Amino acid sequence: MSETVLITGAGRGVGLALTKEFLAAGYRVFAGVRKTCHLLEKVKEQYPAALSLIPLDVTEMASVRAAATKVAAETPALETLINNAGVYLGDKTRTLEELDLEDNHLQQTMEVNAFGPLRVVQQFLPLLAAGGKRIIVNISSEAGSIGDCWRRQEYAYTMSKAALNMQTRILHNYLSPRGFKIKAIHPGWVRTDMGGKEADLDPATSAGGIFNVIQRVAAG
Repeated sequence: MSETVLITGAGRGVGLALTKEFLAAGYRVFAGVRKTCHLLEKVKEQYPAALSLIPLDVTEMASVRAAATKVAAETPALETLINNAGVYLGDKTRTLEELDLEDNHLQQTMEVNAFGPLRVVQQFLPLLAAGGKRIIVNISSEAGSIGDCWRRQEYAYTMSKAALNMQTRILHNYLSPRGFKIKAIHPGWVRTDMGGKEADLDPATSAGGIFNVIQRVAAG
């Protein structure tokens, strides 16, 4: 039986590249997507039996619950969860004085990047507990590092990733006694819609690195 993995935000960028990486390695992949993606549909044509497209909006509790129910109907257990869904909303150059703190983008960033992964972990925990590897990976960012922070703006994104890092630590404290392995991974500066065209890495290279880290976590 193939190992199973759920990847959120799988419709493009690093999420799409991770989906391809795990499929090529023989995994049974559940790809969480907020809306239909033609690129993912093409991958589905290549791996009709190994890839399931799961409607999933991490900001909506009902959507997360429905996704967990759908995955549970197709597999008795998940080995790995990759919380990859994320957003960068707003202007990177906006200073404190220019920041509109009533802008819904600020709240939406936190809902997706910080609370979204927690909703997914909560609802998929029974499936993960039934798996042998019990790996949870949060795709974070160096932007969430407090000690290494050099930025003077980008409040919503950086604060959301710092919150995700804290969430990872709390989940580790709570779940590691049950055999779970919880990690936060910085994917690098990747050439995606979020990272921009000048970024260092292409999505496939980033996904390959993340895949290798997860294999080491599993082996350790």
